[in-house]
Amino acid sequence: LVNNLFMMFFLSVVLIGTIYPIFLEVINGLKISIGPPFYQKLIVPFLIPFLFFMAIGPKVKWIKDKFEKINLQQFILLIISILISYLLITKYGENYLFAVPLFGLGFFLFFVTIKDFFFKYSALPQKLAHFGFSLFIISVLFNGILTKEYSSNMKVGDKREFMSKTLIFENLKVIQKSNYQSLVGEFKVSDHRDNLKFNPEIRIYNQPKTLTSEADIISTIYSDNFLVFNVLKDDGYYNVRYQYKPFMIWIWLSVILISIGGILSYFKKND
Repeated sequence: LVNNLFMMFFLSVVLIGTIYPIFLEVINGLKISIGPPFYQKLIVPFLIPFLFFMAIGPKVKWIKDKFEKINLQQFILLIISILISYLLITKYGENYLFAVPLFGLGFFLFFVTIKDFFFKYSALPQKLAHFGFSLFIISVLFNGILTKEYSSNMKVGDKREFMSKTLIFENLKVIQKSNYQSLVGEFKVSDHRDNLKFNPEIRIYNQPKTLTSEADIISTIYSDNFLVFNVLKDDGYYNVRYQYKPFMIWIWLSVILISIGGILSYFKKND
């Protein structure tokens, strides 16, 4: 019941953030956009107790149990999770106030669910959904603190060093299509582990006269790598933007696990 109330609150915040700008524009023509700060201020403080109750809730009989009955193993896992969180936040220099408890409780839910998978075989749909949610929280948090972006004006042959990576603008090809002309850039981004080739496009359409930029995205098990370039002036220079976004595939995987857990739970109730 407690977690359901939290979920209703989270969904209400997302709904308000989605439809409020639309209603405001319809009523008085004022255009606004609601971004991450709105959701962070409203959702993050409530996400911390939500994760805690999700981890211990299934194991506590709220009417009969006393606080002393909370498992010692859970307490040890919570301390370990908070320590791991503190070390990570110290390393990457994030805000301690919310980052430490969020990471800590995300790891706590992750460890508790893993332990339950090995020692208890009941309530599989619930465990699968909880594991998926813990993986989702951890992946989103890691994505938030490890995402990197680099932007520079470059011409063919230029080389840039950034974030222990090397970016080279190798070549530019012009390809004529039926209704547009395509400028295809050839870029290489390399470091000690990867050697990635990107081919983003700039498309110049004839009717109507329109220019669009088509990004090239390379996905690996660790990260999504995004590169796009845009025309600046007729002097051979282009604005090149590269983004490194880790754990994207794990975010999608966690959503799939949550969905599978929900579907299994639905069919189990209807058996």
